[in-house]
Amino acid sequence: MTVGEELGVSQTREDIPLKNGRKATRPYFCNEECFSGSKYMNIAFGTLTFIITLALLIQIYYGDYQVVPHGSVATDSLECSEIGTYVLKEGGNSIDAVIASALCLAVSTPHLTGLDAEGHLLIYNHKAKQPPTVIDFSYPKVLPQTLPRLVFGLAYVHQQYGSLAWKDLVLPASELARKGYVVPKTLVEAITLSKSEDLYGHLEAGQLKTHDDLAKTLDHIASMSENELLDSLKDLREPLTSEATKVKFGNFDVFLPNDNTSAALLAFALKELDSQNNSKLISTKEENIYRLAEITKNIFTTNFSEPLHEGTVSNIAVIDKDENYVSMVTGMYNYFGSGDITSHGYVLDVKSKDKPCSRIALIMKDGNSICGRRIVFGASNFAVALQIISSLLIVKDNATESIEAARFHILPDGTLGIEGTHFPAFNEEVMKYLETLISKPVLLQEPYGSSNIIEKFKDDLSSHSDSRGGGIASRF
Repeated sequence: MTVGEELGVSQTREDIPLKNGRKATRPYFCNEECFSGSKYMNIAFGTLTFIITLALLIQIYYGDYQVVPHGSVATDSLECSEIGTYVLKEGGNSIDAVIASALCLAVSTPHLTGLDAEGHLLIYNHKAKQPPTVIDFSYPKVLPQTLPRLVFGLAYVHQQYGSLAWKDLVLPASELARKGYVVPKTLVEAITLSKSEDLYGHLEAGQLKTHDDLAKTLDHIASMSENELLDSLKDLREPLTSEATKVKFGNFDVFLPNDNTSAALLAFALKELDSQNNSKLISTKEENIYRLAEITKNIFTTNFSEPLHEGTVSNIAVIDKDENYVSMVTGMYNYFGSGDITSHGYVLDVKSKDKPCSRIALIMKDGNSICGRRIVFGASNFAVALQIISSLLIVKDNATESIEAARFHILPDGTLGIEGTHFPAFNEEVMKYLETLISKPVLLQEPYGSSNIIEKFKDDLSSHSDSRGGGIASRF
């Protein structure tokens, strides 16, 4: 039984097709914005009455029936995606879903994130049409001593944007820690790669793992009153909140964190790629990959004034029924952070500002149409983000194809890394070209950093969790 089934949530997942049948369309945001006029009112009212009646009859016959999802959550864990959609189902907004999902991931993917992890969010309301807000909780100098770093960041965004009670967002993660979660393959791979067998003992993919001390810690965090949370936040010495930077790419607005070295490199790369695309230099998928590899390699060697560190990455993408979009990236300096577990059951991260992390949260939208494509995702570094954006907007692949496509990485020494065991892989023609940039690209070991995505066009919503992270997106 999945988390969603246990909580009684009626929803769909990306691994379960939607039921066949006639669309039960509601007057969603884009419909209201794009159509008006009294001459349509009589027809619209009659049509709407017929559709609602039909939908009710179908629901009575087939059960809880959804064709157009109200919202979606995409994470590296099915349990956490389902907890996020449960929060949306209960009337929470995107921030509420992100908080519950992030705490869940701190339980079920301890190799990637934890209560002491860093990260940032982009928060955007498509109805307001204002640039997204960036909230960054990466740096230790802004943290009070009373809360771990991730909890501090989530408490801050809850105080600013949350709608449900704090306790209701923390307890699902506490219950998961107490009752146990299914160990993902990526966790086992990370333990082997980082030689961290002493942290959690010998684990096998598919077994049930519990964290009793962590469950007690989450129970305590859930029991904190609003006043206690506010007292924890009052020591904040500098703003966490800023306005996102907008970069034009073709007809699209790409929103990025404004104080982020990796985002600055991505902005530079997007401008170069846009120029080459407008000059008709890119006509095939293979040529697109060549250009991307050249651009990222050149940027790394000529514009890399500040070293970046690519730590772990866990990406949460959420869209709710009220057009609130959130992309969150979080992670630690290494797999399992410092490798030290506190008596409270969570791993401490490495607190270092010497090398800013490369992970990026992104939100994109069609700059010419309010009902055009809107896309929420995150990436482990600017090279991965550039490849996904190019696949979505130049090659015209769909969201799933763009996320699952083969990727190259620029390693800290400037060499190219290839995900050697991911499928689909680069074809022979592409590999021969990449070898002209560097004689022998490095074959990277699993697990690979994942990117999770939600895309909306008009009122149609699709979502996908990267197979690299082992998660499954959830919709309701």
